[in-house]
Amino acid sequence: MFPVGNATWQEARGGPAWLLALGCALFAAMLQSLFIPLDADVSWLITVCEAVLSGKRLYVDIVEVNPPASVWLYLPWVGLAQLLKVRPEAVIAAAMCAGALLSLRATLAITARLPQPPQPVTVAAAIGFTGLILPGGLFAQREHIALLIALPTLAAIALLGDRGRLAPRTAILAGLGAGLIVCIKPHFLLALLLPTLWASRRLRSPAAIFPSLAAAGVPPLLYAGATLLWAPGFVDLLPMLSATYLPMHAPWTDFLISPLLTVPAVLVVSAILLRTDGGNGLAPAWLLGGVGFAFAGLLQWKVYANHSLPGYGLAFAAVIVLLADRRGERSRRRLIGAGVGVLAAAMVSQTATILPQPGLAEAIRRVGPPRPTLITLGCQLVTGHPAVRHVDGRWVGSRAALFTAAGARFVGVDRPGVRRWYDQDLALFAADVRRERPDIVLVETTERAWLLGEPTIHAVMRDYRPVTRTGDIQVWRRR
Repeated sequence: MFPVGNATWQEARGGPAWLLALGCALFAAMLQSLFIPLDADVSWLITVCEAVLSGKRLYVDIVEVNPPASVWLYLPWVGLAQLLKVRPEAVIAAAMCAGALLSLRATLAITARLPQPPQPVTVAAAIGFTGLILPGGLFAQREHIALLIALPTLAAIALLGDRGRLAPRTAILAGLGAGLIVCIKPHFLLALLLPTLWASRRLRSPAAIFPSLAAAGVPPLLYAGATLLWAPGFVDLLPMLSATYLPMHAPWTDFLISPLLTVPAVLVVSAILLRTDGGNGLAPAWLLGGVGFAFAGLLQWKVYANHSLPGYGLAFAAVIVLLADRRGERSRRRLIGAGVGVLAAAMVSQTATILPQPGLAEAIRRVGPPRPTLITLGCQLVTGHPAVRHVDGRWVGSRAALFTAAGARFVGVDRPGVRRWYDQDLALFAADVRRERPDIVLVETTERAWLLGEPTIHAVMRDYRPVTRTGDIQVWRRR
């Protein structure tokens, strides 16, 4: 991946670097296996993939609020897990560890061609930490995947800025990587735009960037065509999503304390105070990419933890490279390094505590039958997922939760057209319950009065009664 000029595997490998990277990969695999399960987003997307593989139609029989790339990223791994008869979570976690090692391999090959390349151990430390340890409970999120692709892609942009050109094969592969990042989430374009503008100022000729730009356009074009062919239902959902789901946002004050902006800002200041340019253009390219990812997260206006990961992940990688540059003042480097270390520990502590609802799986096992069927009466994805997978249950809802109804209430149910989508969401839940007769309904107590006050919901919930509670979630069982 990303071969550069005459660089060979022997030139790029770096024995100690690979020992460090493999150690990080093994540690990450242990964490994901024993302590930090894949979180709600990934668990839900695995459930969607299983539904699609069983013959259900995406956006018709099973509805996801995100574009189809969110599902297709995981579909091959879920299919492989079914062939191997193992849990999809294990296959996806293993694929992410392998992806981090491939990201390192590509980045080492590229940075080896910089005029003053960083040490392979430094690059391995940067990618091992940000790609394998830092994600914690955000492991295998779409943002995590984008981060792993961005590391070598932005390294190629740095090399382009330093050398004024790239080998044709490298230019094409870097462009394809950029295109894949945009497919994951279109606004991730900002993470590529800032480093590209910075590198383009140093080009001998604008034509040097054309091969990469042309290649970058291929994945989005193929993706758009695939969406129209195999997921046309998403286009039909766009009016509903734009009217209900997308307008939901957090108060702007939440962003002032969110890691989305604060952590990259602190790391940018740290980089400036270090007064060095270790790794030539590598650190600036990663740092600018991190700033771009932060702005991309801001555009989503949700303050979800996963939206912050690629921004501060790239910024941490950049500062690690700068801290390893011994040309800077030693006392300054030590002081800033200590501060960055504390910040890194705080962020690892935060991501490591992104865990499922405490006690919920145990409560379901205690009051439900073996391998129960489940659905959520509420608006939160984290209520039913990953709990349904942890009890070896089967999800019977056509949606993850009542997102549309919640969005309709946020923008105002009386707005033109919104009432129809609100009623439709409640009707779909009622239809799922009548058709599947789930063993367990997880009821969010914060939404219970509102939802049970709706005649459509009240009618189908007469066959259920609350049997236990954990936190803000009641477990109702069919009578």
